[in-house]
Amino acid sequence: MENVTQAPILFLDEPTSGLDAHSALMVMYQLKAVANEGRTVVAVLHQPSSEMFEMIDDLLVLFEGRTVYLGERAEFVDYLAQLGHPCGMYSNPADHVFNSVLYEHLRGSKRMGTQTIAVERAEQLLTQWRQSPGAHKLQQLIDAPTLAPITASQFRRTSPPLVQVKYLTKRAALNAMRNKLVVNIRLAQAVFFGLLIGFVFLNTQDRPVSVQRQNFSGALFFTAVTQFLLSILSVVNVFTQERLVFLREWQGGYYGLPAYFVSKNLVEVPIQILMPIIYASISYWLLGLRSDGVKFVIYTVVCICLNLCGFSFGLLLGSVFKNMSTILAALPGMFLPFLLFGGLLVNTGNSTVWLRWVQWISPIKYGYTAMMKNQFTDYVVDGQPIGDAYLEQVDLGSFSIGINIVFVLFLAFLAWVSAYIALLYLTNKGRGDPVKNNPKKLQQELLGAPDERFVQSMSREARVNHTLSSSGI
Repeated sequence: MENVTQAPILFLDEPTSGLDAHSALMVMYQLKAVANEGRTVVAVLHQPSSEMFEMIDDLLVLFEGRTVYLGERAEFVDYLAQLGHPCGMYSNPADHVFNSVLYEHLRGSKRMGTQTIAVERAEQLLTQWRQSPGAHKLQQLIDAPTLAPITASQFRRTSPPLVQVKYLTKRAALNAMRNKLVVNIRLAQAVFFGLLIGFVFLNTQDRPVSVQRQNFSGALFFTAVTQFLLSILSVVNVFTQERLVFLREWQGGYYGLPAYFVSKNLVEVPIQILMPIIYASISYWLLGLRSDGVKFVIYTVVCICLNLCGFSFGLLLGSVFKNMSTILAALPGMFLPFLLFGGLLVNTGNSTVWLRWVQWISPIKYGYTAMMKNQFTDYVVDGQPIGDAYLEQVDLGSFSIGINIVFVLFLAFLAWVSAYIALLYLTNKGRGDPVKNNPKKLQQELLGAPDERFVQSMSREARVNHTLSSSGI
């Protein structure tokens, strides 16, 4: 994720360790591409291959934290040759240091040099480096560095928001594709429940009127419940795991909350749209609902809206609660009132007055009402208009299909905004670095006066140097 920040300097500790030769080489290609963009890449490498070694621009060889060589990689072989350790034309210089310089193979013998000899030779290399022209030139740069103060034009906290969204969306999409089991399970659920509801209420349009009323009502209510609930469960199961990663990376200042939230929605929303389309395409025709293309489109749109609403409520639960067990404990308290006042179990027009308000915050009620009106408005069986009378009997309200769909989307928007606010509260709760994650404070700190501890340390050092010079030391 350091690449998201587009930092001018990258420090990498053994980025190729544990990888096979090809994967390690691919990592080096990526790092080389970053370096070619004008950024500095500092990496610790152990036993790089010859291909990897050729990609290095500047080389630092260490022994027990002390410098054996620091300079251009292209001059390293010549430097070893000057010390009496020539490297063969087809040899890897990195292997040459270990196999020939430190542990010299004795010709005609199967034994390599001992550890004691290797340490002695390393100490000799340290001494030779300190006496080399390269070391003297480096010391001059240290004694008289070229420094320039930080200006406001140089300040940059992280990459632009669009770049953050690009990288985060790409990562989220790759994670979704790699975790094929979750996607396949969600696809299987859409197909399974579509077939289940279709075969349970198969060809209901050919049944008696009383059966049609009961079956259509039950099937549409089941559809509203499953589309809303399954979407919640699919989101919280994944988001509770990503929540910890988001907090850790946000605390590191890699990206902002808006970029993460947008990328999360960009990846998840298409899935939330695709699954109900599959479900609706299977269940609608098996149920024997009205053979009208417009009615089918409305049915599908309602399923999509309920999925999106469930997705928003799932984000909200995942943002408020930090683990799955807590979410599962809190979910019934939110879901069951929505279910109870969903329009089928209780005649909401004649329910207890002081509890009747719950129906107005139930996405299930609005989705169920839209599907019921889509099916029963002007519904005629054997020349008898039975649909409008049934709608008056169940008393689902006077809102039209479009208004009910709008209310489902409105509740989805409220939950979506609430989820963002919950994450915003979480990030501002003091769990992150208050300076690193605040651009204004960070800029003020970098452009302000030096830290008092640094000033005091410099003052003590100056006093010591003055005392030593006065004493003639």
